Amino acid sequence: MNDDLFIEPKILMTKIDKLSFKILDATFYLPDSGLNAEEEYKKKHIPGAVFFDINKVADPNNSLPHMIPQKDLFSKMMQNLGLNNEDEIVIYDNSPFLSSARAWFLFRYFGHDKVFIMQGGLENWKNCGGNISQENVVIKKGNYTAKDEKKDLVVNLDQMIIATQNKEKIILDARSKQRFLGEAKEPRPNLPSGHIPNSKSLPSSVLINKNGYLKSKEDINKILDDINVNPNDKIIATCGSGVSACVISIALYCLGKKNVPIYDGSWTEWASSGQEVIKG
Repeated sequence: MNDDLFIEPKILMTKIDKLSFKILDATFYLPDSGLNAEEEYKKKHIPGAVFFDINKVADPNNSLPHMIPQKDLFSKMMQNLGLNNEDEIVIYDNSPFLSSARAWFLFRYFGHDKVFIMQGGLENWKNCGGNISQENVVIKKGNYTAKDEKKDLVVNLDQMIIATQNKEKIILDARSKQRFLGEAKEPRPNLPSGHIPNSKSLPSSVLINKNGYLKSKEDINKILDDINVNPNDKIIATCGSGVSACVISIALYCLGKKNVPIYDGSWTEWASSGQEVIKG
């Protein structure tokens, strides 16, 4: 698919003992799933993997879920996960929708280049004969310092309102079609369902095959063509709370469109701040 982004389990197995290789479990579940990602990590993870908690790697002063933290705070959080600036970081997940894309996005946002996603998640690791651990990983504090803040990779509410009005940019929504249409309840309590005006539905699930791999470039191009989107269009990715939007961003990255921004507040912010909600 994209050799500078994805790594196969068999390749990871040959490098797992390298000191500069750090493995992060970025499993994430929707609030109504009944699953706790950290508890699932404790039950089963790749040996030596550290849990990257998408809910906690966030701005503590923002009431919206897992908004991008400040640079200094992100640096401190990554030091506490044992990361160093020279590390090659491999991310995987045990989620239904490639939540490792969110962790990948954060590292890109803060300027870390050596970031890979393991193909197919924990199930693929097991299917390839990889060991599973319940060990409590001992973390030695790292020296990680974020180099950058690529603020053009994130869109805020004001910018989003403008985007819906002038229609210069295509807004792609990674939530399920049912949530987009307002036919299914939102996983967060008291949040209306529906979609942002002038947005299009592109569920993250259609970009991922049954083995948990991101689909091929040819398939992604066809999916975009089917909804009248050209990869060269100006695109903003959104979703429920800024996680699955990163799947759209990573799919377009693989097509060579490196800087597709996400609306970090996503539907949670839009629908809870009195903005227009479209159904159907």
